[in-house]
Amino acid sequence: MAIAPAELLQVLQAAVSQDPASVATRKAAEAQLKNWETHSGFYSLLQDAFLDASLPTEIRWIGIIYFKNGIDKYWRKSAPNAIAKDEKSQIRTKITQTFAITNEQLASQNALAIARISKFDFPVEWPSLFSDILGLANEAHYGHDLVRLKQVLVVLNQIVKTLSGARFGKTRAALQQATPDMVRVVGQWYVQFTQEWMTGSLNDDSQNSSGGLSEQLELRANIGYLSLKICRRLVSEGYEFANRHIEARELFQMSTLHLNAFVEKYVTSPSETMEKYIRTCGKFYQDLSERQPTAFILMPASFDLVRSYLTVLQSQAPAFHQPNFESQEFWKKVLVRGLILLRKCIKMIFGDGTATIKYRTPEDREETKSALRRLKEELFTDSFVVGVHDILLWSYLRLRPTDLEKWASEPEEFVYDEVQNSWEYQLRPCSEKVYVDLLLNFKDLLKPRALEAFEAASAHNDPSDDAILAKDAAYCAFSIGCNVLFEDVDFDNVLLRVFAPQVANASSSMPSMHRIILRRISLIISNWISVKCGTDVRKDVYELLARQLDPTLPFNDKVVQLTAALTLKSAVDEWDFKLDSFLPYLELFLARLIELITQVDVIETKLSLLQVISVIVEVVETRIIAFADKIVALLPSLWEQAGHEHILKGAILQTLTNLIQATGNESYKFHQLYVPLIAGIVDPKSELHVYLNEDALLLWQTTIANAQDATPALLGLLPILIESLDKSTDTLRMELVILEGYVLLAPAFVAEQYVKVIFGIMASFIGNLKIEACHTVTHIIELFIQSLPLNAYINDLVDSGLLGRLTDSIFDAHESAINVTRYLTIYARLALADPTIVARFCDVYRTERRLPSNGADTLGALLDVWLEKVDNMGHPRMRKLTAMGLAAIIDGTTGQQESVLRRREAVTKVTSEIFAESEGEEIDLNVETSVKNLMSM
Repeated sequence: MAIAPAELLQVLQAAVSQDPASVATRKAAEAQLKNWETHSGFYSLLQDAFLDASLPTEIRWIGIIYFKNGIDKYWRKSAPNAIAKDEKSQIRTKITQTFAITNEQLASQNALAIARISKFDFPVEWPSLFSDILGLANEAHYGHDLVRLKQVLVVLNQIVKTLSGARFGKTRAALQQATPDMVRVVGQWYVQFTQEWMTGSLNDDSQNSSGGLSEQLELRANIGYLSLKICRRLVSEGYEFANRHIEARELFQMSTLHLNAFVEKYVTSPSETMEKYIRTCGKFYQDLSERQPTAFILMPASFDLVRSYLTVLQSQAPAFHQPNFESQEFWKKVLVRGLILLRKCIKMIFGDGTATIKYRTPEDREETKSALRRLKEELFTDSFVVGVHDILLWSYLRLRPTDLEKWASEPEEFVYDEVQNSWEYQLRPCSEKVYVDLLLNFKDLLKPRALEAFEAASAHNDPSDDAILAKDAAYCAFSIGCNVLFEDVDFDNVLLRVFAPQVANASSSMPSMHRIILRRISLIISNWISVKCGTDVRKDVYELLARQLDPTLPFNDKVVQLTAALTLKSAVDEWDFKLDSFLPYLELFLARLIELITQVDVIETKLSLLQVISVIVEVVETRIIAFADKIVALLPSLWEQAGHEHILKGAILQTLTNLIQATGNESYKFHQLYVPLIAGIVDPKSELHVYLNEDALLLWQTTIANAQDATPALLGLLPILIESLDKSTDTLRMELVILEGYVLLAPAFVAEQYVKVIFGIMASFIGNLKIEACHTVTHIIELFIQSLPLNAYINDLVDSGLLGRLTDSIFDAHESAINVTRYLTIYARLALADPTIVARFCDVYRTERRLPSNGADTLGALLDVWLEKVDNMGHPRMRKLTAMGLAAIIDGTTGQQESVLRRREAVTKVTSEIFAESEGEEIDLNVETSVKNLMSM
C-alpha cells in the first residue's frame, strides 16, 4: 500500500513533538516510521519532505536523518528490502534540488546522504557523478552565485572524503580518472578565492562591526577553504604519481606560498579562518608524504616547505618556554605536524619510509632513487641537520616553566604524562623522537656535538636555573641517544665518575632545581642499563636508586622517587640481571615501594608501582617468601581503592599470580585472602567477570599447580569450574588445565562428586577438539584411570557416552591422526587396568551402534586402527604405553579369540620393536609422573 505524502508529514510532525503529554503519540509515530522503512516510495517522500522549505526545520531535520540512515541500510542492491531501482533513479534526479538548502545543518546531513549514495552507485550506476557535480559548481561560479557554489563544494568535499577511502576496485580507478579535471577546476577556485579574501582582509572596510571578516569575505574564505580540503584529498588519493601532473604541482607550489603568508599573517592577526587554512595545509603535506613519498619529494618547493616549518620551529622556540604557551593549542599542533613531516623525510632517506613507495616500472625506481638523492643532498645538508639538532636540543628538549609547575602541583600526573607514548600529539616527546632519528641517521655529524654537549654540561656546576635546565637538556639527549652513543661511551665509567657523585653528594645547600638532575639520572639509567651497563656496576646502580627512593634525603620529592621506582623495574627486568647483586637491596626496595604506593593517589601511579613490585616478585622467585606477607597485606586496600579501575585490579591479580608462583608450597597461607576473590570473578554473574576472568583463571591455575593439598577453600571452587566447563567458553583451555590440577590433587573427591558430570561434558567435546585441548582432555581421563580403581569410574565412563564418542572418533577417517593417537592412550590405560574391559566394551559399542554381528568385529577393527597409528606416535612414553596396552589385550582377552589371534603376530612385531627401542630407558607411566613431564608430550 502506497504511503500518502500528507500521512507521512503527519507522522513526522508527531515524531518531533516535544509536548510531554504526547509521549505515546511520539512513540507510535517512531514505530510507524520504523515500519515504513521497507515500504516502496518511503525515501523518495522523505526527500520531498526535507526539500520543502515551507515545512518547519524540525520536520525537515527528522526527514533527512531518516533518509540518510535509510541510504546506509537499504541502498545497496544486495541489502534485504533494498530500495527499488526506479525509486533510486527518482532520488538521484532530485539531488540537484538539494543544493538550494540554505540551513547549514540540513545541508551537512544532505551532503552525507549524497556521499553515501555515491559510495554505492559510483561509477556503475552513476558514472557522471563528478561531471554532474562540477557542472553545478561551474554554473554557480559563472553565475556569481557564491552561496550555491559553497553548498555544492560542501557536497563535493563529502563525496571525495567518502570515495577516497576506497583502496582498490572500480571506485578507485574511476576516482583517479576524474581527479585531474577536478584538481584543475577546484584548484583554480582555491587560488582565486583564497587570494580574494586575503587581499580583502587587509582593508579596513572588510571588517564587520565585531572585528571579523565581512559576510562576503567570509563566504570567499569558506569557498577557498573547502576547495583546499577537496584538493588535498584528491592529490593524495586520486593520483598514483601526483608529481607528474602539472595541475597537482601548481596547486602544491601555490599552497606552500600561501602557507608562509598564512603563518606570517597569523602571528600578527590570529583568526579562526587562518587556523583552518594552516591546519589543512599541514594535513595536505602529511597525507601526500605518507601516501606518495616520491611525489612529495619531487613537488616544486617541497624542500622550501620543510625549511619553512623549521623556521616556524625556530621562531616559536622562545614562546615554547613562556607560561602561556600551553594554552596555544594551535601552535602546538603546527609544530608537531612540522616535526612529523621532518621525521617522515628522514625515514624516506634511510629506508623506513620506502614501505609506501611503489615501484611499477624501472623508471619509477630510478625516479625514486633520484628523489631520495636530492632529498639528502639538497635538503639535509650538514648545516640544515646541525640547525635542526641544535634547535631541538637547546629549545625543545628542555623542560619548560609549565612543566616545573606541574611537577610541583601534580607530581603524579607529571610522571604519568612523561612515560606515555603519545609523541604524535605532544611537542616535547615528538621532538625527542625526531632528535633520536637525526642522531641515528647522521651519527658521524651529530655524535660529536651530542657528546660535547654532555661533557660540557657534566663539567659545569652553575647553580642558576637556566644552566640546570640546559644541563638537563644535554643529559636528555645523552639518555635518549643511548643506542647511537654507546659505541663511544664507557657508561660504567660515566656512571661512577659523573652520575653517582651527583646523587651521593646531594645536600640541602644545593639549589632546589638539583632535583631535575636527579630525576634525569634515573631516566639515563633506565635507558642505558639494557644497552651498555656492566654487571660490575649493578650494585652502584642499586645504591643510587636506593638513595633516590629514600624520602628523607634532600630533593627526593615524589617525582624523583617515582622515576627511580620505574627505573628499578627496567634494572631488574632486563637480560643481564644478576640476582646475587640485587638480593642485598631486596628488603630495602620492597619496603620503600610499599611505603610509596600507600602515599600516592592517582590510580595510574599505583598501577605502575604495583607492576614494579610484581616484576621483582617474578625475578627473585622463592627469595620473596620472607616478604610475601607484607606484599599480600598491601593488596586488599589497593583492591578497594581501585574501584572500577579494572586495569589496576588486573595488575593486582597478576601480582598475586607471580607471588603464588614464587612462594610455591607456602602459598597455601594466602588462600583465605584470594580464593574468595577468584570465586567472585569467575562467576559469570559477576560484573568483574567480563574484565578480569582470564586474569582470575590464570591465578587459579597457578594456585592449583603450586598446591600441596586440596584445601576446603580450593575444593569449594569446583562447582564453579564444572559450570564453566559446561558452557564451553573461550577460556575452555585454561579451565581444562585447572580441572587437570584438581584431578591430580584430589582424584577420589572429584570422582565421587563430579565424575559423571565431567565425563558427560567431555563427551560433548570429543570430535570438535583442537590438538592442545585434546591432549588436556585425554590426560584428565588418564589421570582418573591411573589414580583410582576401575569401579570408581568405569560405569560413568561408559554411561556418559564418553568412551563411545572416543571410539567414534578413532574410527572417523576425518579425525586428526594426532587426536586419534591420544584417544588410543585411553584404551591402553584401560587395557593395563583390566584388558577384559576393552573387549566387553567393544561388544557394547557394537550393540549400541547396531553394527552387524557378522561384520567386522569391533575389537579387531580397533586393533587395526591402533596398529596403523603406531607410526604417528613419536613420544617414547606414548609408544611404550601403546606396546604395553596391546600386549595386555593379546595376553588377557579370552573372548574374541579369533579376531585377536589373527592379529597376534602383527601386535607382537610392533610391541617387540617398541620395547627394543626403549630398552635401557626409564619411562615412568605412573600417576606420580610430574605434570610438567606429562605436558611435555
